[in-house]
Amino acid sequence: MRRTGPQIVSAIRDNVQVEIGRHLFGVLGSYANLEHFEQMDFAQARFLDGKPFTTPVNLNKALLERIGDEDLRNLVQNEARLPHTVQHRLNQEFDLLLQGLLQQANFLILKQIELLFAYNLDLHVIRARATNQSHILLLLPGEKRGDHITLFSEVNPRFHRTLPPQLITDNHLWELTDVE
Repeated sequence: MRRTGPQIVSAIRDNVQVEIGRHLFGVLGSYANLEHFEQMDFAQARFLDGKPFTTPVNLNKALLERIGDEDLRNLVQNEARLPHTVQHRLNQEFDLLLQGLLQQANFLILKQIELLFAYNLDLHVIRARATNQSHILLLLPGEKRGDHITLFSEVNPRFHRTLPPQLITDNHLWELTDVE
């Protein structure tokens, strides 16, 4: 559903009040629209109790920071030889990262998610973590095309990815209208 930034913030605010069930949300848009949304709409957004929305977490950076420099060098060197080992390690670190971030705050906003798709990480970990009092919002660079979501739609088509169809329910997924 196409909406303006303030309309999406309002919908998120309403949905975060619900404590039981799945709480995975997504906002679609171009990189420029998502950046504008983050800097303008989120910067001013407040929950009903007056507290500001949490600052979005750069997932690529946070995930790589969990792995030490030496460990990261070894993973990069062994990636071609042991791709499943690298993927497994990143999946582990991703789950631990989500767990740790959700212990700090019950509303988590993730941006810069390219590593998830570059390494085919298990996206259902996000859905499993976004339950009951834990809410996760993904800022997704992409667009709705027919009945599916194409991610990274601004780049060369060989880098396009499709969001798994049942990951985020339609009523928890909003597409930003173009920024004027």
